[in-house]
Amino acid sequence: MTRWTSTLSLALFVLGCGARFERELAYTSHESRANNGVVMDYAVFTPPGWTAEERLPLVVFLHGGGDSHDAFDRHGVTDRLEEAMAEGRVPRAVVVLPNGHLGFWANWWNQSRRYEDWIVYEVIPRVRRDYRTQACPENCHIMGVSMGGAGSLRIALHQPGVFRTVASLSGPVLNTDAMLRFVSSPLIALAIPAQNIFGPPDRARVQQEDLYLVWDGPDAVAQDRIFIAWGSEDREMIIEGGRAFHDHLEEHAIPHSWIEYEGNHSWVSWGPVIESAFRANLGDGPQGPVEPGPATAGGEATATAETAPATL
Repeated sequence: MTRWTSTLSLALFVLGCGARFERELAYTSHESRANNGVVMDYAVFTPPGWTAEERLPLVVFLHGGGDSHDAFDRHGVTDRLEEAMAEGRVPRAVVVLPNGHLGFWANWWNQSRRYEDWIVYEVIPRVRRDYRTQACPENCHIMGVSMGGAGSLRIALHQPGVFRTVASLSGPVLNTDAMLRFVSSPLIALAIPAQNIFGPPDRARVQQEDLYLVWDGPDAVAQDRIFIAWGSEDREMIIEGGRAFHDHLEEHAIPHSWIEYEGNHSWVSWGPVIESAFRANLGDGPQGPVEPGPATAGGEATATAETAPATL
C-alpha cells in the first residue's frame, strides 16, 4: 500500500451511513461550555433490571467517523449488551455514548471544539451524578471503535487519572511519520480540517503524543488494562497498525489483551469484540490473547483469539 493510498483510506473510513431504528437508550442534550455553547448530545445504556440503588462501573464508549451517540441503537449493540449482561457473559455497567461528530475526540488546535474536555469535565460528572456510578478512576473505563478507538487511546494518554482501562477496536495507531502525513495531506483536507484539529505539522509536538515513543514501558502507562483489536479483513492500515502496536507493547513488556477477530471494519464484526473488551477490561481475566464473544444470529462474523504475535 502506498503512502497516498493509506492516507486516502484513513480519510474514507470516517464516512458512514445510517438507517431507521428504534431508540432504546436514554438520550440527553445540553449546552456545552467546552464546545462554546454548542448543544451536545449523549446517550446512556443501563443493564436490564438496573435501579437507582445499584452502583455500577462507568464505560465511556466513543463512536467512529460517520456515526453518533445513537450508534448502539442504530447497529443493534443495545440489544446485544442487554442479552449479554442478563446472561452474565459480560460485567454489568452503565455505558455513556457521547456524540463526537467528526471531531476525532480531540481538543481542537483552533479551540473551536474541545471534545476531550467535554467528555472528562461535563459528560462524566453528569452521568456519574444522574446514574450514581462508582468512583473514577478505579471504576471508569474508556473504549471505542475506529475513530473512537484512536480517540480512546489519545484521551487515556492525556487523562492518566480518569480511566482505569482503555480499549481500541479497529482504531488506527499512527506513529509520528504517519501522523505528519495525515495532517499534511491535501486529500485529507478535502474532507477533514486536520490542521484545525491537530495543528500544523510539527515533528517535536507530534512526537509528544506518539504512543510508540511515549508508552516505552509498563510504568509509562497509567491504565491498568489495555485492550486492542483488529479484523482479519479490516482496512490494511488497521491490520498493519494493530499488529505493529501489539508488537510494540510486547517488546516493551506492557501488559495488554488483544484479538485479531474474523471480520471487517463494521459493527457486525465489532459486536462480539465489544463483549470481549468488556470481559477483558472490566472483568478479572488474565492479560494476553482473549476469547471471542459469541456470534450473533444470521451468520454474522464471530471473533477468533490471536494465538501468537503476528509478523508484518
